[in-house]
Amino acid sequence: MIFLLIIIVLFGWLWINPLAKKQTVATAGWEQLIPSDKVDARVQPMKGNNNLDVTEFKGKYYLAFRTAPSHFASKKTKLYIISSNDLKTWDYEHEIHLGSDLREPRFAVFKDTLFFYFFEGGKHEPQKVWMSYWDNGHWKDKHDLQLDGFVPWRFRVRADTLYLSSYYGKDLYNKKHVGNQRLFYSTNGFDFSPISESPQVQEMGAEEGEFIFDQIGNLYGTLRMEGDGSMVVFAAKNNLKDWITNYSKFKYDSALLFEYKQEIYLISRRNLDGESKKSNWRLYNMIRYSFTKKKTTLFHLDKGDLTLSYIEDFPSTGDTAFPGIVPLGNGQFFLVNYSSDINGKEKNWIKGQLGRTYLYSTIIDMEEILN
Repeated sequence: MIFLLIIIVLFGWLWINPLAKKQTVATAGWEQLIPSDKVDARVQPMKGNNNLDVTEFKGKYYLAFRTAPSHFASKKTKLYIISSNDLKTWDYEHEIHLGSDLREPRFAVFKDTLFFYFFEGGKHEPQKVWMSYWDNGHWKDKHDLQLDGFVPWRFRVRADTLYLSSYYGKDLYNKKHVGNQRLFYSTNGFDFSPISESPQVQEMGAEEGEFIFDQIGNLYGTLRMEGDGSMVVFAAKNNLKDWITNYSKFKYDSALLFEYKQEIYLISRRNLDGESKKSNWRLYNMIRYSFTKKKTTLFHLDKGDLTLSYIEDFPSTGDTAFPGIVPLGNGQFFLVNYSSDINGKEKNWIKGQLGRTYLYSTIIDMEEILN
């Protein structure tokens, strides 16, 4: 009873007095994409617009996003796929509604085919991972990947193989959870097998395994440790099953990696309140995380010592991050992110999760940012 009272008091105090310092960055160039009149009227966004991905396929750009009454699980959730030839106006492509929560929409361009993956969730936990693909003007009916309980995070192509980073999401928020962050592979986009018998990372809370291959085939990545910071990871090109990890007290979640001029960059959610506490402070870290402010932030990944260094915050507040990016050439990238109103009052994360969120887009110039 005393413990419960302490938690309630802590919730209330953090709600009134968020611990994060206020930060501002230039907002010029960011446009509201969802909802907007740039999108086909058949797309009907709800209050919460968040999880997204974007890609280019045969000269056309594709964007997928989740829309629901809020950030939290809902049977009303829909996934929309829209497309554009010019990044200015967007056509309706496809809509998915299963009467259950839907998250982590992911594109993969593999063997001249555009694949689309996502997972179906219950009230709190993932159930099934589904796949659809674009074929001769139509999106094919969904295919069950037989990865029940796993959450797909990122798909990457190396040579003639499609790789998937995924974590087992059931029991994630209780003591039954056993770390099971894995790398899967496929040669056809339909059938996935684990790269090894044992998980790549087995620590409790390890999830959102973002990864990318460098130009010679080595793997670099990040892991969110739910309630306990993050890890930066490395695996040699001839030994992808063994991940070397470097722990950080800072939590880099909702992560996206991309490469420019052989350097690797991370866009992720940043907690303005700073580092996490280690070990048995997991519950405290999760509570504190909900009631502090966030930004979507650009970092640089140091390949030598597996650390991340801050570059700049993007316009964002409240419930934010889950970016998608696609290269345009000449150092430019089309970037989409979700956030609470970037022109309104700054919010902490939980207020943002309960409120309205939007998709914003911009074109970033890496040469300009780095110089």
